[in-house]
Amino acid sequence: MNDLPPCPTKEELADRLTAPLGSKDRFGIDGAEVLATAGLVAAANASWDKGAIGTFQGSQKLHPKVWDKLVAIDKDKRLEPIKDLLPASYTAIYALVVMSDEEFSAAVAEEDLVTAGASSRSLLDWTKAYRLRGTGIGKEVPLTLVLPDDLTPQQHKILLRALQETAAEFGAQVLEGKSGVKQAGLKADARKALASEIEEHLMQEIASAVSGAPEDLKTRFGIRSAADLIEGTRTTFTGFFQNLEGKVDGAFWRNHGRAYCLKIARDFNLTESRAERYQYKKRIADAVKNWEAKINGFREMADEVLTTYMSK
Repeated sequence: MNDLPPCPTKEELADRLTAPLGSKDRFGIDGAEVLATAGLVAAANASWDKGAIGTFQGSQKLHPKVWDKLVAIDKDKRLEPIKDLLPASYTAIYALVVMSDEEFSAAVAEEDLVTAGASSRSLLDWTKAYRLRGTGIGKEVPLTLVLPDDLTPQQHKILLRALQETAAEFGAQVLEGKSGVKQAGLKADARKALASEIEEHLMQEIASAVSGAPEDLKTRFGIRSAADLIEGTRTTFTGFFQNLEGKVDGAFWRNHGRAYCLKIARDFNLTESRAERYQYKKRIADAVKNWEAKINGFREMADEVLTTYMSK
């Protein structure tokens, strides 16, 4: 990884991506192969012009963010010496890339952590726990205290003192104004990694429909590829498919309901706003309310998306 391999042709790089879209083996059957694929992507990224890169990403249904993560993986010189330990998952390997040097060394030294079976979630959870070591924090329970508008400053202090005294009986602490003890940045990284996984599945859902759509429809909505639609707003996403299906009652929800839920889940994981995440969950709940009785399996599909991608 120190030196880029020779720049591959589009055909040579495409040969590395022959596994089905969404397959865990798409970039290699083991960690070493994923690193080799990342090296080819990095070489192409350095040599191809932006137009060629965009065309290739579209033809291979490869989201630009996945491409960027593979480039970042190739740049990380710490990975080559442990390539035989790495999993065949670019998201799991990327979870190592975002670690500091201290965290990386500790993770590699940790028994049964960096293995062929490691997942991005297990590595990110370990990093979160590692960053809490030495803080005296074993577990954080997030609580929201809702106060009436007419509570005086003195009453506020009395209430806080009472809460702290009660917590102390259990060896716990109440920290006012100290949200984020659990490493908000790491939580965001974990959600972004999950969003990348969702994007792969979403690409699988919509790529053929977008590529086969009329060019004038793509122009009207300002998109050229499925990746553009994934990156766009929810209004653009739904509007595009509703126009594609025409005025057939329920056609959008029958044919693209799962894609809609995945789009919502992807955006849910990319926002830092709790209020927005609440609204994203509500949108799926509203869709279920409207369509579960009309579309067989709609609730089960939506619940699966919620449980898998929107539980945190």
